[in-house]
Amino acid sequence: MTAADALGRACDTVGALDLNRVPPDSIDKALRIIADCLAVAMAGYRTPPMAALRGADTACGLVTAPEERNPFHRSTVWGGGRASAHHAAFLNATAGSFLELDEGMRPTGHPGMQIVPAAIAAAEDTHASGADLLRAVVAGYELSARMFRAVRLRPHAHPHGHVGALGAALAVSMLRGTDIRTATAIAATLPLAATWQACYDGATARNTYMGHAAAIGVRSTELARAGFTGSFASFGVVLGELLGTGFDEAALVDTLRYDALAVGSGYFKVHSACALTHTAIDAALDIVAAAAPLATEAITKVRVDTVAAARKVDVPAAPNDLSCRFSLSYAVATALATGASGPAAFHFRADIAALAQRVEVHVDPQLEQRWPTCSPARVRVEVDGRILESLVENPTGHPPRALSRDAHFTKFADAITDPDRARDGWARIMDLPHLPDVNSLLAW
Repeated sequence: MTAADALGRACDTVGALDLNRVPPDSIDKALRIIADCLAVAMAGYRTPPMAALRGADTACGLVTAPEERNPFHRSTVWGGGRASAHHAAFLNATAGSFLELDEGMRPTGHPGMQIVPAAIAAAEDTHASGADLLRAVVAGYELSARMFRAVRLRPHAHPHGHVGALGAALAVSMLRGTDIRTATAIAATLPLAATWQACYDGATARNTYMGHAAAIGVRSTELARAGFTGSFASFGVVLGELLGTGFDEAALVDTLRYDALAVGSGYFKVHSACALTHTAIDAALDIVAAAAPLATEAITKVRVDTVAAARKVDVPAAPNDLSCRFSLSYAVATALATGASGPAAFHFRADIAALAQRVEVHVDPQLEQRWPTCSPARVRVEVDGRILESLVENPTGHPPRALSRDAHFTKFADAITDPDRARDGWARIMDLPHLPDVNSLLAW
């Protein structure tokens, strides 16, 4: 079977998803993914670059200000205003990438923020029901997850921007009634060459990887309607040879198991950093909690034992927020020095960078055997003649340590900042299956 055949069959299988057969726990998880994406993106809009971009786009007419009306701008910009569906999807997904708090799945991928902004923008544009939006999100997530498992990316290729675009295209085509194969094949023809190096450097243009994926998901349906065509085979070449080292077609063509949908297997972040740092952050925070106050200036050495996948982020931090979020040594040093891991904790500090230089990262063969079922890390701190140590099997928010609804609502409310709006927004999202028109979803 070729990659093209497998992708086409996967579209047919996933596109036939029956929402009535999705178990309640998977429905709940999908609703929480939608809530998580909305809140994380709204927090991202408060960063100076996103505020400036939204302002510039409003000034030049790409975004209609909240107090104005434009009949061609029918999709909500979550930072304020409205825009065309594909531009709203671009802005919202880009904002959602800024704080490294977006949900994900293991092995590494982040389907939600590439699919949800595209699906909501299209659902608003078409006045779709909440049930239709939910079905599209679950299906788009399933397709993207299958591809994340099928693709073996090269070490320097980052997972944002290419695979997620296909899931977004499938979701949008379901909402718009566009031929699923045609739209998804167009998205398959337009992958990005996303790299880890941009993360290490702290190049915030990298945050648009997700924005482009969401926008391509929307735009692909428009191109399909205009008569454009795409190539599933080209996706197999790009992801299987140029950006990757192989393509597992069998991972794409499994039957649709409603008791094992991908949407139910992902994680929610509580630390504002790359997911590969999260177990070590948890271990460092455990040490701080047990030894408080911890005199970080007296720390002589920190050893992190972890899995080979975490080597991707065994890099020194450049003096900027984004790079700090992708440095395992800096993330551990941050947790030890501040006892915190939220967005504010990852503003670059020279004293934390100095502590990070005393952090050593090692791959432990015994821990490696547990990956990817588990993502263990051990942190060992030498301070004041003492040895402080913590071993954590999985990060907070991952399925073995899943966030409770109450804990997840706390994350949602912290991102929204207004308690009344947070309660109203959460309630509307949780009631999405009964919503007649998605246009009322964001009226909070």
